[in-house]
This record gives sequence, structure tokens and C-alpha cells, in this order.
Amino acid sequence: MRSAYQDTVEEVRNLKGIEEAIALAIEREIEARDFYLQQATLMENPKFRELYEHLAGEEVKHIGYLEGYRDKKELPVISTEIPSGQSFSPEFNTARTKGGEITLGDAGILLAAMRHERKSEDFYSELAKRAEDENQRSFFEMLSGYERGHYEVIDNYLEDVTQFRMQT
Repeated sequence: MRSAYQDTVEEVRNLKGIEEAIALAIEREIEARDFYLQQATLMENPKFRELYEHLAGEEVKHIGYLEGYRDKKELPVISTEIPSGQSFSPEFNTARTKGGEITLGDAGILLAAMRHERKSEDFYSELAKRAEDENQRSFFEMLSGYERGHYEVIDNYLEDVTQFRMQT
């Protein structure tokens, strides 16, 4: 059985150039934005709604970065610093859904979101490895870092939802 990472490596290997890579990346960011916006409308819990609206906004930024690169053939002027943390404070102990309990559906949505962010991180990392020049590599590494940051935010929510703590 192949892993999602192996599938991503294969997919990037089969791309015919930077234009095709950018088009695919834009398509994926649009799909993610639409997914997050749809989930935000379904959430009764305001913290979940806030999370999904935030993630949708992040995807819109990525679409803009990618479209700017596609249209101008130059890297957009954006911060190359990867966010180290988010200001979200889920506070699930006081903000549970449906009778005080998080439903399997909520956790499942978080898992789907994490999977998307991880696959996006891998996709951009692979593009960075195959970049034609330093600017392209930096651009894709930056996008990969953003996706990693989104993954971490969602993981923090999932940790609070499941109250899973590893003992070290």
C-alpha cells in the first residue's frame, strides 16, 4: 500500500513544468477554501467556526500568492517568516457542541482538514526540491511552512477535542 506522501512525490514527478504545478496548486487551494467555508457554515461551536473561517482566509492568501506568481512570472512580495503559533485558544472544556460532547463528526472533519494540510505541505516541499532556482525554492518552502502551521493549529484543536496527551 502506497502512502499519501509517495503519491504526492509521484504526482510532482509527473508534472510537466512550473505552470502545471501552479495550476494544480491553485486548484487545491480553491478546493480547501471551499471545504473550510462549507464547514464553517455547519458549525454550531463558535470556536470551530472561527478555526474554519481562519483556514479559509489562509487558503485565499495562498491563492493570491500563486496567482500573482502565475500572472507576473515573479515571486510575490510576502513575508517569508513561517508563523510560529496561532492566537487561537480553543477552550473546548467550556465550549462543547451538542449537549456538551464533541461528536465524531467534528473530530472527523478535523482529521480531514489535517490530512489536506499535510498533503499540501508535502506537495509544496516536493516542488521546492525540484525548483529551478533559489527564488522558486524559497517560495515553495514558504508555502510548505504555512501548510505545516495550519496542520499544527488543527492538531492543537484535535488534541483538545480528544483530550489526548502523551506522557513524556
